[in-house]
Amino acid sequence: MNDFDYDVFEDAEELSPMYDESYSSANLWYDDEDAEEVVSVGELWEMCIEPTMRDGFVHIGKLLMWCFLFRASTQLVQVPPLVCHAVSAGSGLLILHHFFKFTMSYIIGFMVVAYIILLLISHLLKKYRGPIMGTICIVFLVICELFFVKRADWHKIRGAQMLVAMKVISVAFDTDIGTLQSLPSLVEFSGYVLCVGTCVFGPWVPYRDYIAIYNKPLWNYQWVWRIVSSIILALLFLSISTCWMQWLIPDESWRWWVAYRDALSFRSSHYFVSFLSEASAVTSGFGHHDITLWTLTVARPQYIEMPRSLVQVVVFWNMPMHHWLKTYIFRTTKSFGSFPAILSTYAVSSLLHGLNFQLAAVLLSLGAYTYTEYVLRQKLASVFGACIQVRPCRKDCSHRSKDKQFLVVLANIGFGILAMFHLSYLGVMFDVSSKLQDEGYNYMHTISKWSTLNYASHWVALFTYIFYLLV
Repeated sequence: MNDFDYDVFEDAEELSPMYDESYSSANLWYDDEDAEEVVSVGELWEMCIEPTMRDGFVHIGKLLMWCFLFRASTQLVQVPPLVCHAVSAGSGLLILHHFFKFTMSYIIGFMVVAYIILLLISHLLKKYRGPIMGTICIVFLVICELFFVKRADWHKIRGAQMLVAMKVISVAFDTDIGTLQSLPSLVEFSGYVLCVGTCVFGPWVPYRDYIAIYNKPLWNYQWVWRIVSSIILALLFLSISTCWMQWLIPDESWRWWVAYRDALSFRSSHYFVSFLSEASAVTSGFGHHDITLWTLTVARPQYIEMPRSLVQVVVFWNMPMHHWLKTYIFRTTKSFGSFPAILSTYAVSSLLHGLNFQLAAVLLSLGAYTYTEYVLRQKLASVFGACIQVRPCRKDCSHRSKDKQFLVVLANIGFGILAMFHLSYLGVMFDVSSKLQDEGYNYMHTISKWSTLNYASHWVALFTYIFYLLV
């Protein structure tokens, strides 16, 4: 397979929740008894939006307060490096306790065990640290999920545990390839893994970016505005997920409208976490790559809600994870061939998300959808000489019909609508009103949700592939 085939399958692994989606829909404002009553905008504000914003801001405020205190105490004045790392780890422990209470012991235990094993491997082998630590981290997560942690507790800390695994594996690979000259000390490693700005909601950041926040830190109005704008967007999507969608599209609506509502509610909860993670990371000092600008992006909702293709959706769903998978999984296994590398990327992404039939079903379906979409649009672009591939063409492409021509625009809009249809179908089982989300969704929940829609998306994907074969 060529390099672009990798992009299709690698990206497909990333359309899955990296964090605990139940956080954004903790308390629903409606119940079955009041479902038939017409709720005014004022009542909606009083019963849902205002209390949701208030409760959300309490948690956001505490997180950002500790992020600011961490940055102020380590980046306003010259502080010894070890003190910076110790403050990072200490403030991270405090915020982990706030969100997870004593369940945080599993996160700390994972970090300590991983560092000890990484240290032993570095002294004994001095190579293969990345593959070995990747295997050990995945095995550790699977064993904990199956035997040691209650299902509800594991579902709450699943995202934080995944972040620890991603950071540990990235340090191991960076040490192997020479990006890091030596293994960080325990204090440095703890500061990185437990950094208050990234340990709860993410995003994943490489170790070099963590070290860079202490190097000539920048304080300006753009930094403040980036934090404020991210908070506003986070709260907006929190209200959409928890309040607005149920009010706009009631349960009695057409089943496909209800499917779109449930899928959009889930996506909005993901955007809430994404913008919250941006705010916490930037408050801590991450994202400074220019003299004045702060550039740290987790998700881009505009490319997901109005997509050109499913490939575009999964690229912009979680951009840091996209980079992590591409750097540490696909590229390190590509020497065995593109197809084994694709399989490895899929397997690692799935296992990092946990043993969950629902996620596996979505990832597998999405992988098939994006591949079918890619090969069909690639063939149609070749036959008609038009810019209708899954990604926008370069300005100097060889196609006769360019992006702005009417028929090309119409075709791309049609494929975008098809992508929205598939997203509604795939996202319908992430029902934020379901009580199952406290422990994770099961096999029967997934099948029942798709069966109510007559497996329409899978049938459309099958017919699309048959059409590709016939063209």
